[in-house]
Amino acid sequence: MKKIILFSFFMLFLVLTACSSGENIGGEATGDTPESEEVEAAEGQEEKAEVTVEEQSAETAPDEVQKESKEENVSVAVEIADQTDSAWVDSIDSLWVHSAAVLENTDNVPVVVGEVQMNFMNKEGSVLGTDAMNSATPEVLKPGETAFVSQTTTLDGVTDPEEFDHTTYNFEYREAFGEDANLMEVKNVQHGPGDEYNPYRVTGIVENMTGDVQEDIRIAAGLYAEDGSLLGVLTDSISVSVNAGSEAGFELTYPGIPAENAGKVKDVEVKAYGWDWGF
Repeated sequence: MKKIILFSFFMLFLVLTACSSGENIGGEATGDTPESEEVEAAEGQEEKAEVTVEEQSAETAPDEVQKESKEENVSVAVEIADQTDSAWVDSIDSLWVHSAAVLENTDNVPVVVGEVQMNFMNKEGSVLGTDAMNSATPEVLKPGETAFVSQTTTLDGVTDPEEFDHTTYNFEYREAFGEDANLMEVKNVQHGPGDEYNPYRVTGIVENMTGDVQEDIRIAAGLYAEDGSLLGVLTDSISVSVNAGSEAGFELTYPGIPAENAGKVKDVEVKAYGWDWGF
């Protein structure tokens, strides 16, 4: 009986000792996180990190797509919208050619038109002569805007006007990067036939509304028939300075057009701009 009592006290002592040590029956410490829970927590952090990277990519992707789309949508093109050319012989049997064209910005960004070369061709496609370093008026064109270019010159070695057939154009252009067209206001335009040396004459006033003094104002007048066809273009410049808000008169007679075309002119369109060196 005493042995049984002693054995019972001994077992009770073992149980109390085990409880005080913080161990459970399975042998795991009650204060530690199970290994399976640690693995799941680590996997959860990896998934969270992956989602964050995707979210960052999703945030930057639209900007990159927009930039690429903008670059793809930039288009630069200048085309000849209208042109005319004529040949005639003067009183001393020199053969003259007047060629003129309307250049149009047909795309979606402003452009700068550089030098224009004219090639005077016969019916067989051979070159009878060339004329380079011609300027467009104006040089800077917004989308849909137009410019005039023209020249009158003699063809050496050619005596028959029938030998001349047409004029082709070669011109350079690029996207405008901040250049201003410096367009002038044009008013009080008058036009009519001139004399035997200057078949047609256009006069008017330009007003400088750019806010800056303009030291070289270039002007061009397109001459149109009643049906809207282009008959020629006169060009000139005002070489004196015109202050901001001031006006200056102009008279255009050059380059000469065929005398027969002078009597056909119904309407004129005048363009003027302030030219500079670009710096």
